[in-house]
Amino acid sequence: MSMSQPVRIALLGAGSRGELNLATLARRYPDRIRFVAVAEPHQGRRERFVRDYGLDPALAFNDWRELTGRPRVADAVINTLPCRLHYDSARAAIEAGYHMLLEKPMSLEPWQCVDLVSRAKAKATLLGVSVQNRFNPIYQRAKKLLDNGAVGMLVNVDCAENIGYWHFVLSYVRGIHHHSSMSHSFMMAKGIHDIDLICWLVGARVKRVAGFGSLKFFTPDNAPPGAPERCMDGCPVESSCVFSAIKQYLKPGRPDIPARLYTGQSLEAVVDLIRYPRFRTMASIITQHDLSEDGIKKSLAETDYGRCVFHAPNNVVDHQSVSLEFDNGVTASYSLSGFSLVWERTLNFHGSKGELRTADFSGRLETRTYHPAAVRKQRIPYHGILHGGGDKTVLLAFADAVSHQSDQLLIAADTCLDAHLVGFASEKARTQNVVVDMEEFRKEAEEKAAAQV
Repeated sequence: MSMSQPVRIALLGAGSRGELNLATLARRYPDRIRFVAVAEPHQGRRERFVRDYGLDPALAFNDWRELTGRPRVADAVINTLPCRLHYDSARAAIEAGYHMLLEKPMSLEPWQCVDLVSRAKAKATLLGVSVQNRFNPIYQRAKKLLDNGAVGMLVNVDCAENIGYWHFVLSYVRGIHHHSSMSHSFMMAKGIHDIDLICWLVGARVKRVAGFGSLKFFTPDNAPPGAPERCMDGCPVESSCVFSAIKQYLKPGRPDIPARLYTGQSLEAVVDLIRYPRFRTMASIITQHDLSEDGIKKSLAETDYGRCVFHAPNNVVDHQSVSLEFDNGVTASYSLSGFSLVWERTLNFHGSKGELRTADFSGRLETRTYHPAAVRKQRIPYHGILHGGGDKTVLLAFADAVSHQSDQLLIAADTCLDAHLVGFASEKARTQNVVVDMEEFRKEAEEKAAAQV
């Protein structure tokens, strides 16, 4: 392709992730990214995407198979289809010769992830995975500090993914990831970001994995007396319930978070809130475009987003802990929790000369050394809407790699594979109450992948 032309992209799945997040961002860079095709089963979303992005209607498809089954219509695809469709659609896109940016997790089975990486290598196509937090400025800075020996010999890591209760309810109780049969485990739907960060920053392979967790709170046993199936059906405690779908998505349509907690947000995040009204309300996830009161009420009446959190058909855990031992002797502890006010990851590194402490939402990075005893504090602004700003960078990095035919991509699938396998292993450890040997686990996945035709 010509280096002066934007990369031509076909979008697989024009839902909230593909259209609201990534495609919206791409519009800022028409000289580097241009959408030319879309595959989306929902007619309204498909037609709206064609109109908003100036596509040829002949390149709008009902199904991803229609797009991948014909001669290539673009340089690359961005695959934001539901997790359960990742393997088949990604495999087809690779076989059709497309470069691809694939949403996490790569697939729902360990061997399928191995297989996709192998197929992309065999076809000489670029396969990137949207573990965009590697591009988050606070972790880019942490990586440089660790590599430069700021804490000496790294010994231990502790990470806590404190998911805001409102985000947990939106995605993992009422939303697309609420049930393992529709998506995957809580670990692979969300925790894979953190596991990937830990593995990337430690820079070694995991040796052993242990894990625990369960669904403890969001169950029918904890429903208030008289609570109906839906929040709009005359719930006696709706006015005082913090999980009310009416409060979350209609009035006021956003979480009740004190303004002082937003002080770490970047100027770009503020500008995006002003520029894109859909970023201001969580209703943009449940209706995508119809943000009228009637449109939101219709969604609350007809979809799981209007369900009482204690009567929702969810089965994923609401808390989980994982312990990791790396080949180089580093140990790491990781916890997922759906019970916090603010959605903030804390990721801390402890070494022979000091420690590095990070908190992404508030933009805090501290380097503490023992000798001399000193604390250096930095503030690194965070984009609280778009994964710290990583969404923008991952798009541009992928487009540049495709444009320059480069295999030097920070989020190349082969560098993300081990973290995926660790995520799957942590689920095995949790559900089977075992300590998983990663060498054996990897070997089994590789053997299953090799057996595929």
